[in-house]
Parts: sequence; C-alpha cells; structure tokens
Amino acid sequence: MPINPYLNFNGDCRDAVLFYADVFAEPAPEIMTFAAQPGPDGEPVPDELADLVLHARLSVHGTSLMFSDAMPDGPVTFGQNITLAVVTDDLEAIRREFEALSDEGHVLMPLQETFWSKAYGMVEDRFGVQWQFSHEA
Repeated sequence: MPINPYLNFNGDCRDAVLFYADVFAEPAPEIMTFAAQPGPDGEPVPDELADLVLHARLSVHGTSLMFSDAMPDGPVTFGQNITLAVVTDDLEAIRREFEALSDEGHVLMPLQETFWSKAYGMVEDRFGVQWQFSHEA
C-alpha cells in the first residue's frame, strides 16, 4: 500500500498543480473544486470556496502527489519539515526539473556532485515547497 504526499495550499493550489504538471511533463490532471460537492445542507458551497481545489492528483515519476486548498479560515502554515525527493537515473530530467522549479523559487543547495550522488541539489519552489533531487546510478 503506497503512502502519498498530500500538499495543501492557501488558494493557489490550481496554479501549483498545473506548474508541477508542466515541470514534470505530465498531462494536466483533473481538478475537483469545492463547487463540485454540495454544501453541508445540500446547498451550494459559498462563493469564496467554489473555485478552490478540493482535490487533485498528479503522477510524478510513478508517485501520486495529492493536492488541496486549505479552507480560508484555516490557512496552511508552511514548514520545513517535509520535502519531496525526486530520485532517478535520468540526469537530464534532474537538471531540467531542478531548473524549472528554481524559476521564481530559491536554490537551497545547487545541483552538484556529492559523495553519494553524481548530482544532488535542493530547491524551494515559488509555492514554498522544498524539493530534493538525487541522481541514482
């Protein structure tokens, strides 16, 4: 049974999911909004929730990443306790994806050779999500 990372955002989930689909050359996933579900009493959800992402799933290198927007009254506080690790033997993909995530992001450790990897680096993307890339021979 796989364990899937679930990423929550403060209203920009749709942008994040589409950005990641582009970075990793994946088709844009189906995005379910809060408007797709009935409100608590069967009524439509409030306008401020309607376009927020209730759920989206994107396959990246064989792993399902799941996404949602947080409720406006309970925003997400981003921390540095979780990173997403991309481990692959495709060095060109590592370079391309690292560069794409660096755009408007922040490189925490440049892509470089280490004692355990031909190419390893860390980047925080423009949405505040931290990624590790490691080449596995």
